[in-house]
Amino acid sequence: MSNKNQIKAILDALLKKYYNRQAKNITTNKRIILKPTEIYKDYDRNNADILVKQSINDAVSELLGRNFITADCLKFSDDIQKIYLSEERIDAIYEYLKDEYGVIPQSAVSDQVHEIVKKYLCAGEIVQSYCKSILAQAEDPRCLPVPEKIEANLKMFCFLEKNKENLFVREASMLVYGDSKWFEKNNYEDVCTFLRTATGMIREESERNDAILSSFYVTPAEQEIFIKGNWKIEWEQYTLDISKLQGGIAIASGDIQSIKKISVNAMSVMTIENKTSFQRLKNGNFAMMYLGGFASRHQVEFLKKVISDNSSVRYQHFGDIDIGGFLIHKHLCRETSKKFELYCMGIQQLCDIRFRHCLRELTENDVIRLESLIDDAAYGEVLKYMKECNVKLEQEIVSYYLEKGENNGAGVHEYAGANAGFKQ
Repeated sequence: MSNKNQIKAILDALLKKYYNRQAKNITTNKRIILKPTEIYKDYDRNNADILVKQSINDAVSELLGRNFITADCLKFSDDIQKIYLSEERIDAIYEYLKDEYGVIPQSAVSDQVHEIVKKYLCAGEIVQSYCKSILAQAEDPRCLPVPEKIEANLKMFCFLEKNKENLFVREASMLVYGDSKWFEKNNYEDVCTFLRTATGMIREESERNDAILSSFYVTPAEQEIFIKGNWKIEWEQYTLDISKLQGGIAIASGDIQSIKKISVNAMSVMTIENKTSFQRLKNGNFAMMYLGGFASRHQVEFLKKVISDNSSVRYQHFGDIDIGGFLIHKHLCRETSKKFELYCMGIQQLCDIRFRHCLRELTENDVIRLESLIDDAAYGEVLKYMKECNVKLEQEIVSYYLEKGENNGAGVHEYAGANAGFKQ
């Protein structure tokens, strides 16, 4: 590491301690102290890299010459024992960091942040929520917000709150930043994460963080609805009989709103969590739809139309027998306002000797998340069994045997007892 980098590392470490003490409103005569081992952990060891150690010593020497620090050395040695921040030189240190490293002093950053926020005082709730959080950060000595990033985020939040047009991510990026890739390259995850916080839409496991953007009519790419089986879809000018296509078809999300009628010529509509199982199953008794995880806005829109047009049909969901699979099912039922039965997601599948080698133990996170659903009547029985026997199962092995005509039953069955389970 060069002397210049070591100088910044030393000043950054000292200032961090200084900011932390300010944030706690501690009044003390004690000095801000930094040990060289906090910069290079092997500094005082015999096997220390002599070049790294020397670069630290040189950096300390330069900082001493600028009166930014004082230092103690070990007796009869050039080795540094402690480095002290010269607090009376804080303003000079800020100026130095600005000139040499482009680091803006916190007081100046706070002023810039307040000026930016003023321009968005009349914006929507999400923008106001973001402004409030940013102003709190600007007042915290431990934080150093980046004004340029804050303004970029505010521009996108302001745009999204007003947007009612179906757009792709790169179109939104062009409209806001004049660059199709700027959003994805710079603040994509930050914006999506804050939107979830502001709207209370918690990210479920296996759900993409950017799925939140669909609530603001923005999608990463054209969404597609994959269906197969006995479906008949009618638009104004034509009708599509899906049953004639063995592999099914994908309907672009833009074509969903113009559908006039959806006819299900089967006993059941089945949503399927994973693509392999969707591709494997060819049962003519089902009109199948690939879900791919938590139902998206367009999938929900399509299913609501299906349910409206086919009220007497049975609705089922087939997914992994794990906490994620049950959460996906719960989300599906809630969003569509329809109770989907669980298909082959019960104790009987967990006890099936054919699947013994595919059973997996629950992770620590599984056990924690399992508790959130264990008292739900729809899942309690199978979840208690999973917890007691420490097992879960992916659906792909179940669909493999289903297609071979070796169905061992569907749904949540009577509790078979702990000894009936198979652990790997």
